[in-house]
Amino acid sequence: MVMRKFYQNKLWRSKLADQREQDGAIVHLIPLTDAEYGDELALKLIEEADEVYEAESMDVMKEEIVDILEAIDCLLALHNISHDEIAALKEKKLLEFGSYTNRNLVEYVEYPDGSKEALECLEKSEKYPELFEDENQTLTTEDACCSDDEECSI
Repeated sequence: MVMRKFYQNKLWRSKLADQREQDGAIVHLIPLTDAEYGDELALKLIEEADEVYEAESMDVMKEEIVDILEAIDCLLALHNISHDEIAALKEKKLLEFGSYTNRNLVEYVEYPDGSKEALECLEKSEKYPELFEDENQTLTTEDACCSDDEECSI
C-alpha cells in the first residue's frame, strides 16, 4: 500500500492518533517536555481561535470553542491553576475593566506624550503603530506598514 505523508506539527487530542492508526495511518509522535507542551497548548489556542473566526456555521463554531476550552483546561492543569482562581481573576477584571459587551472597536487612541500608555504602545510598535497626520489631515503610520513607494493611510 502506498502511503502519503502530511506534515502536522501540532497537538492532537489524546485518542485521535489511535483512531487514525486503527484506520491504517502511521502517526509519528514526539514526546514533549512541560515547557514544549505549554508552548504547543498556546499555539493550539491560536489555531482554534482562527478556526472560530473562520467557522461557517454555528455548529462548527461551537466545536472550535470546545477545543479552545479543552486547551485552556490543559494549560490550567499543566500550571496547577484552579478554575476557581481563574474565575476570581475574571471577576476582578470585569469589575475593573468591564467586558466586551459594548461592541465598540477602538480605532485609535491619543495618549499624552510620555504617559505610561503611550510608552507601552511605543514599546509594542509592531502591534500598535504610531499614527501621524499628513498635510491633508490623513492619518498614516509613516513607514510602519508600507513600502517606500506606497502610501499607507489608516
